[in-house]
Amino acid sequence: MKFKLGLIGVVIAAVILTSMLIAAEEKVSVKPSDLPATVKKAIDQAFPDGKITEIEMEVEGDDPGQYDVIVEAGGETYEVEVSPKGKIKEIDKLSSDKAFPEEETKKWTKQFHEENCTFSSTGSNRFFSLQPGYKLVLQSETEKVTITVTDKTRKIGNIETRVIEEYEEEDGKLKEISRNFFAICKEHGDVFYFGEEVDDYENGKIVKHSGAWRADEKNSKAGIIMPGTILLGARHYQEIAPNAMDRAEIIADDITLTTPAGTFKNCIKVEETSGLDPKDICYKIYAPDVGLIQDEDLLLTEFKK
Repeated sequence: MKFKLGLIGVVIAAVILTSMLIAAEEKVSVKPSDLPATVKKAIDQAFPDGKITEIEMEVEGDDPGQYDVIVEAGGETYEVEVSPKGKIKEIDKLSSDKAFPEEETKKWTKQFHEENCTFSSTGSNRFFSLQPGYKLVLQSETEKVTITVTDKTRKIGNIETRVIEEYEEEDGKLKEISRNFFAICKEHGDVFYFGEEVDDYENGKIVKHSGAWRADEKNSKAGIIMPGTILLGARHYQEIAPNAMDRAEIIADDITLTTPAGTFKNCIKVEETSGLDPKDICYKIYAPDVGLIQDEDLLLTEFKK
C-alpha cells in the first residue's frame, strides 16, 4: 500500500510539474515585416511558393526566441518551428480540417475529363470569348485593367491555346502584364484555363513573376475559367497548380448591373476563392455575350467585339 501511494505521489508531482512548464510558456504575435531575415530566408528555402499567415515567437518556456510560423503551400498548411538563427527545427503538416474547417462541407470539382474534348483556340460561350480582337476595359478610381484577346497562340502540352493579355495600371502607372492561356471544349463549350505568364512592374521595370504556372508542369493541370453550361451553385477549380488554386462558385444568375458601358441583364455573379487561402475572396459579374463587367470595384467602361 505504501508503494502504491508513493507511485501516485510521483504521478501527481509529474502532472504538477508539467502544468507549471506549460503555464511558463508564453508567446507573442509577430508581424511578417518584423520577422528576422535569417528566419524568413529559412522559410523561403523550405517553401519557395509558400505564404506566411501567422507568426508567434516564444518569449518564455523551453525555447525562448523560437519562431512558430504557419505557412500555406501547395494546398496544405504547415507549422514550422525555426530558431532565431534560421535553423528549421521541425515541420508539422496540419490536418485539412484544422486548417480549413469549411472544406468538410464544400466540394469543388477538379476532374473535367478534358480527354473527351476537342479543343480550339478560337470560339466563345455565353460569358467568355476567345475571338481575336475582343477587348474589355474595366476601371475604378485608381486602377485600370485592359483585357485583350490577342492573335497569338501558345502550345501547352499538346493543346494550342489562345493568349489573352491583361494590362493592369494603378494611378496611371503600369503594375502588371499577364498572358493567360485558354482553349474551348467544342463538345461542351467549357473554356479551360491552361496557365499564365506574369510580369510584375515597379517604376517601369519588371521586378518579379508572381503566380505564373502552366498546366503541362509537374503537379499541375488545367481548370475551367467559364463553364459552357451555367448551373447555379456549381463549384469548380479554375487553376490547379502548387502555387495557383483559384476556384469559382456561381452564386447568382439573375443579376442586373449598370456600368459606365451600359446596363446589363441576366448576368451571373461568381464568388472566387483560393484553395491556398479560402479567406481570400473576390466577386465578379459576367454579362451574356459580353463577358466580365465587374471585378470588385472595377467596372466595365468600354468593350469591343
